[in-house]
Amino acid sequence: MTVAPYQSDLFKRCKEIYGFLSDCQRQATFDQHAKLANFTVPINHIEPWLALQHLEKTYPIHFYYSTPQYTLLGLGITIAQQTAGTDRFERMQQFVDVWRRRILSSNQSGAIIRPYFLCGFTFFEQTTDLFDAAQVFVPQLQILQKDGQTTASLNYLIDDDINIARIVDDIRQRLQTLEAVAQKTAQQTFMPLSNPLETPKIIRDVGNFEQMVNSVLPALKKPTLHKVVLADALDVLSASPFNIPASLKALGLAYNDCCIFSLSNGQGPVFMGASPERLLSITTSVNGKQLTTDALAGSAPRGDNLQTDQLMAENLLNNPKERYEHQVVVEFIVEQLIKLGLKPKFANSPSILRLANIQHLHTPIQASLPHKLKPLTLVNILHPTPAVAGLPRPLASQLLKTTESFDRGLYASPIGWIDANGNSEFIVGIRSALIDGRQARLFAGAGIVAQSNPRSELAEVKLKLQALLGALM
Repeated sequence: MTVAPYQSDLFKRCKEIYGFLSDCQRQATFDQHAKLANFTVPINHIEPWLALQHLEKTYPIHFYYSTPQYTLLGLGITIAQQTAGTDRFERMQQFVDVWRRRILSSNQSGAIIRPYFLCGFTFFEQTTDLFDAAQVFVPQLQILQKDGQTTASLNYLIDDDINIARIVDDIRQRLQTLEAVAQKTAQQTFMPLSNPLETPKIIRDVGNFEQMVNSVLPALKKPTLHKVVLADALDVLSASPFNIPASLKALGLAYNDCCIFSLSNGQGPVFMGASPERLLSITTSVNGKQLTTDALAGSAPRGDNLQTDQLMAENLLNNPKERYEHQVVVEFIVEQLIKLGLKPKFANSPSILRLANIQHLHTPIQASLPHKLKPLTLVNILHPTPAVAGLPRPLASQLLKTTESFDRGLYASPIGWIDANGNSEFIVGIRSALIDGRQARLFAGAGIVAQSNPRSELAEVKLKLQALLGALM
């Protein structure tokens, strides 16, 4: 779709933009609080990972979230809130609710697109050295690629003191920059800088995973603990700095059925990965709000051919240990939703979710939502599920803190977005890595139950770690 003539016309209509922003300022003055002005326009096609490649120096903070249906890129921060503690989800939802009511949108795209609230949470409620325990922000620049259309949203904080003329000029400059990036990338295709597996790397196991599994098995043989999900970590030192945009593209090509995500802290470190696990999705329509969440637990490798692949899937479906591990997750999610007064619907038996290098037992769970039920209320009650922590949650989480030799940080945590229209989506940050220049720490986990074999669990996490290692550029 070519929209350059429209943009040229847009630049001629600066008075219209100025008028919109002046109205925002008047409303801010009248209401005695700042407004969030949103200006959304269609732009020439830009691959979001290429936009990140060209703009990451201008915007140190970024949020990248790509599914088979759409890709969302947020750059910079217009407004943000950080917190920690057991009430972090509630406080972040309050922040979203306040600012949703303060959005004023001049939408030139023809679709209802407003600012996204971009969210990242650590696994535990404490802030780490690199990331806040809870962070929600609205980006300065938002690029959304969906349904064959690419839109750019520019977001500004408007109060009594803001210079409207400078914002109009800033809008013009940012759109010119995007048009220039689109022209640069029009003929550009993805060319890996090198084969990532051939790039010299020093690889070191952070912990002894097999030993960790052995250490928790006695506790799992007691009736008080049903499951614990241990994480393994792999430290990698590359000969050259990792290329985040190229790695995101490579992950998208290798795992096009997963959510490819990336979140930076503005100081260099970036958390990224390819997650197959959806924590929740909320969609709104004329018929109300619909929740979908996934129970994803129980794993097996993929076969070398169709016959062996099907055999491995059947063995997975008939494996008592894997079925038990999966059922624990299903029952937990269902119980949590029932506590909220919901009526979850799900199949009696799991299906097989096939990914590029692994297959999982998978049970989607759906429920209708009342409008008063907020996204982060659901995130709070679901995180962490037994698929990434264990059951019972308090006992399993405490065991993780005393057993694992590294800080989980954002690993296996909720990462996602809430839009101004009530829609939301969060994934679980698994199959992930923390990147900082030439250094990377890769994470993967496995569910441990009383029947677990330490050597088999080690093979499972190694399979997951190698998949991510092979896509880092």
